[in-house]
Amino acid sequence: MGRVYLVALALVALIACGDDGSPTVETGQTPTTSPTSTVAPSPGGTGPATGNVVSVTVRGGQVEGASRQRVPVGQPVIVRVTSDVAEEVHVHGYDKSAPVAAGGTVDIRFDANIPGVFEVEFERSHRLLFTLEVR
Repeated sequence: MGRVYLVALALVALIACGDDGSPTVETGQTPTTSPTSTVAPSPGGTGPATGNVVSVTVRGGQVEGASRQRVPVGQPVIVRVTSDVAEEVHVHGYDKSAPVAAGGTVDIRFDANIPGVFEVEFERSHRLLFTLEVR
């Protein structure tokens, strides 16, 4: 019953953000994740954090990094986005977001406790950065 509730909640969050439920995946790229590692905090952080780091860089309007990134369910995750444009990074399904400054990097930390596939995008421009697969 609890798992059905979590899946339903994730679907409602995707619909509320305008997602049609179908993941957008670029072809020809290999998924990458970093195993559990210690990283320095982003500005405003409270100290070093441990988690599965998934990262992409946006340079010249192009996303550099894997189109699908996988992390284990129940583990801490750090979504790291480096960008040459100012935008709002949004992790669908988990409803986590943070601004990234032009030329800056932002870390979004959360526990990956909802299994599924979720889009990580620039909220204002609706540009897909990657899909996050939690399994």
